[in-house]
Amino acid sequence: MQQIELLTIELLIVIVAAVLMDIILGELPSRLHPVVWIGKSIEKLKSLFLSTSKTKNRFSGLIMTLLIIIMFTVLFSIIQYISSFNYIFYLLVASIILSTTFAIRSLVNFVHDVYVNINEDLEKGRKSVSFLVSRETSNLSSENVVSAAIETLTENITDSVVSPIFYIFIFGFMGNILLYLIHPSVTINPFLINNISFQDPLLNFLSASGIGYSWYQFPIILAVLAGVSYRVVNTLDAMIGYKNPENIDIGWFPARLDDILNYIPARITGFLVVLASIFGGFDYRSSWKVMLSDARSTPSPNSGYSMAAAAGSLGIQLIKPEVYKLGYPKNELKPEMIKRAIKLTIITVTLYILIIILILFFTFLFFN
Repeated sequence: MQQIELLTIELLIVIVAAVLMDIILGELPSRLHPVVWIGKSIEKLKSLFLSTSKTKNRFSGLIMTLLIIIMFTVLFSIIQYISSFNYIFYLLVASIILSTTFAIRSLVNFVHDVYVNINEDLEKGRKSVSFLVSRETSNLSSENVVSAAIETLTENITDSVVSPIFYIFIFGFMGNILLYLIHPSVTINPFLINNISFQDPLLNFLSASGIGYSWYQFPIILAVLAGVSYRVVNTLDAMIGYKNPENIDIGWFPARLDDILNYIPARITGFLVVLASIFGGFDYRSSWKVMLSDARSTPSPNSGYSMAAAAGSLGIQLIKPEVYKLGYPKNELKPEMIKRAIKLTIITVTLYILIIILILFFTFLFFN
């Protein structure tokens, strides 16, 4: 089997395995979850760096972002290197780490909890949705609770699923291509990896130093580090990317970086929601129309695409009071709309994963 074929299959394996782990098993326990570690690191560094100076805080936000990315990319690089004593174990560890960089099951479950609770009691619905949004929920009407739940669900298709997998795929795929361009003639047997003899001074040095296996691991390491780095930036934005007096400066850099990283994935997500509307029997024409007309109505340059597309698809108007209105109120915001939004989200995510799998599969066929 040629090198590029094996590397493509390997990337396909770890992405599919990571997705299945997340869907079937859900999140790791809090004490083991990297996002929890990232959050604690942010809290600690913020307490050390926060000052009364606008300039210092903006610089501190940059330093915090770089430090945490470096900390966790180094940590997970070491973990992957240690795990490479066994090929299957190495793929398993990479898949576990990747599964923590996105959240499909938990996103759907949290929003489904809102649906269950609001059907029982409005106050329960308000409390349930308060864990998902930053707005005050104690006085929300039933329609406002439904809207907030659907907004959170559809906005987070980008942040929690599409963006991390996008960067995992892009960097892993480019790592494959780069390694192939460096040594297109090398045929790799993963079970005999330490016996490979490279016809290159640098690679010979690496192999002689006992680092030959890590060189072969480069694409998967790159994929994992891309996913972890995205999750660091997104968590920073979620924790300190607010325009309140305390965070507006220290959170400025991670918030802008998060906007940049989500720019392309957010637009991909909007198109995927429209496509999912076709397969799910929703109003795809309205989904496309509302996305084009209302996606830029939100303060964020990215969040409006999936929310507007979903609003049009479901025939509802999503409202954040005094901030934005997305779509047209053709249908009432009843609790049942949350279930329809969950169905739309599941179809959207499924289409996305299938597209990734097909790209990798046809890449394998092309080089076969």
